[in-house]
Amino acid sequence: MKIETTPRDDHQVRLVAEFEQEQFDKYKHQAARKISKDTKIPGFRPGKAPYDVVRRMMGEKAIAEQAMDLLIDEVYPEIIKESDIHPYGPGSLDEIVKMEPPTLAFLVPLEPSVELGDYRSVRIPYEPTLISEKDVDDSIDRLRTSSATVELADRPAGNNDLVYLNVHGRLTHPTEGEDAEVFKDAPTQVWIRSEEEQKKGEWPYPGFAREMLDVSAGEDKILLHTFAEDSADENLRGREVEFHAHIESVKAMKLPELDEEFIHKLGDFKTVDEMRANMRERLEHNAKDEYDEDYFNQLTDKIRETAKLEYPPQAIKDESETVLDNINQDLARQNLDFESYLKIRQMDKDTFVEKEIKPVAVKRLERALILDAIGKIEQLKVDVEEVTNMVSRTISAMQRSGELKRYRGRMSEDQFTNALAMDAAARTMNHQVLEKLKAIATGTEEILTVESIAVESIAADMASVSEEGSVSDVSAPPDVTTASDVTVSPDEEPSSTENQG
Repeated sequence: MKIETTPRDDHQVRLVAEFEQEQFDKYKHQAARKISKDTKIPGFRPGKAPYDVVRRMMGEKAIAEQAMDLLIDEVYPEIIKESDIHPYGPGSLDEIVKMEPPTLAFLVPLEPSVELGDYRSVRIPYEPTLISEKDVDDSIDRLRTSSATVELADRPAGNNDLVYLNVHGRLTHPTEGEDAEVFKDAPTQVWIRSEEEQKKGEWPYPGFAREMLDVSAGEDKILLHTFAEDSADENLRGREVEFHAHIESVKAMKLPELDEEFIHKLGDFKTVDEMRANMRERLEHNAKDEYDEDYFNQLTDKIRETAKLEYPPQAIKDESETVLDNINQDLARQNLDFESYLKIRQMDKDTFVEKEIKPVAVKRLERALILDAIGKIEQLKVDVEEVTNMVSRTISAMQRSGELKRYRGRMSEDQFTNALAMDAAARTMNHQVLEKLKAIATGTEEILTVESIAVESIAADMASVSEEGSVSDVSAPPDVTTASDVTVSPDEEPSSTENQG
């Protein structure tokens, strides 16, 4: 067998393998036997028809095609081994160059390559956000708002009111032949919040709700708005739209009192102070998570500037599928399917994947490659105690959510334990790499100490979870949180009970 290797610019390699004719003839006879076994040939038992009989009945082409499949299945691993390459994943048959002698061309994606620059010179201060008393007050007010009742207000709209209206929008300067109507009569509800609380994704544009200040039921209002150049809707970027809004009603929200009855709905709290302390703890935890995500993204992006990364298109495709799965899970939690979401966004799937999924996938992949490379350079190990704790927390969370029984039904005890252990090991390693990076970037590396153990022993150590008793016996701290890079969520509105008085 002769093998010719040609590297490509997209981090794939083209392998051309030429086989001996005698070798291919052997596979042709195997193919003929397989065909005679699967096909009824008069006068012969299954699999017993001679080669020439099968060839006359089925044709040389059918035998050659079947032989080619057998050849590829058995010889492809040998081709990869002899070519001395490290594939990212399965290759594909690119071309049958010729049949005599059989010569095949394969396209094989290569495993990613990472060359880091001087990542140890990168410096970014670590200054997490502090939670103030006002932050706690605002969070409690949002909880009160979500439990508010609403009632018709016989007055102009003010702060914190809900305005029900019908919106119509037309381009002020449509091009020739262009439909000027961009927003047909659309019933909607807006919540007039403070300027600080306005949402960037507000429909039909940020600040629209504040435009409804001082409107009254039955009133019509005309608004002009020029969409930003980075607007989510490409067709409206830089375009001016005239909006006609007909106000149907104005409703005021009545917030519940901050008393024992209200705090008991939020949890097992005895006093308002106890509830506030819990709220502060949650806010600090969430603030740290958000800050850390942004901090480490900045850090890895800075390292990326001097790094050289190469990876095949299949790696981006795989990461894109992961991001898309995350989005579908987010949508499912909100009882919304992907097709409906695309209609809301006025996008087809291909455009959505190319414009929004792929850029996120590229960032995720490159950040992961950088962290993996740093972990190897720094010779970091996985902390077995942290992995054990993480597995316990995961099992506990799955018990509470009812997911444990479903997952256990699909795999054995050992498979389940090993799957959790390896996932926990990966997460723990990622955490250690990030902590190492933070220590380097903030100049505190000398005080970072990690008690570790080799990755290979993690699965064996975690087997004790099943040996010592059932997984339902494992206790753990209550909090397990996850996050995705792309989240899909509707605009937050008060979940209220109407009271027409």
